[in-house]
Amino acid sequence: MARREARFTCRVKLDHDFTLIPHLSQAGYHLQIRKFLIDDNGNVQEDQEEEFQEKFFLLDFVFGSNRHRRHVAQRLREAGWRQRSLERILDEAFSEAKLILQREKNRRDFRSIPTIRFCVNKFVRWEDELEGMALELSLQEAPRPLPATKESIQALKKVKVEGDIAQECMICMEQLSSGTEVTSMPCSHLFHGDCIQEWLNTSHKCPLCRFPMPTDG
Repeated sequence: MARREARFTCRVKLDHDFTLIPHLSQAGYHLQIRKFLIDDNGNVQEDQEEEFQEKFFLLDFVFGSNRHRRHVAQRLREAGWRQRSLERILDEAFSEAKLILQREKNRRDFRSIPTIRFCVNKFVRWEDELEGMALELSLQEAPRPLPATKESIQALKKVKVEGDIAQECMICMEQLSSGTEVTSMPCSHLFHGDCIQEWLNTSHKCPLCRFPMPTDG
């Protein structure tokens, strides 16, 4: 039987974070992807090892912006969402999320930060999962990535983050605060200095665009 693409569902849920000091112009964002395996009899079992989560906080005018949408879409495509329905689903999810945030803002609840959780379920056939595991085993002998040279890492430019629009280090997923010093790759992508140094000590390619740094190989 031919391998099928994974099937996805997405629903929006409201949470509250009571651990942080709330701010009226701030909203929480939480993406949760859970994987489920389906056999030929229709039985469903969750794969506990395949759960993906990321959390961070955004200014309310950044939540749902084009940049935020592109980030969420990229994460879902990386998880295997290939259906053409992705953009329509994101339209519906962000529209619902903004209505929820507006309602919470009108309530003026100063005890917590409203957090929107995108609950995404990924459904995969058992047969396809086994086939993927076999392919992964066959690729274990593949060459390891080459690290960048120490000289090229030390030569990377240090710059200061400018502007008020939220940016994040795509390695640790934490925000690059305005005014702080970060490291710029030759391709102009910005990261925390420690994050990109650790990355380049393993792989010589930019984690976002695969721009190659010099190697000893």
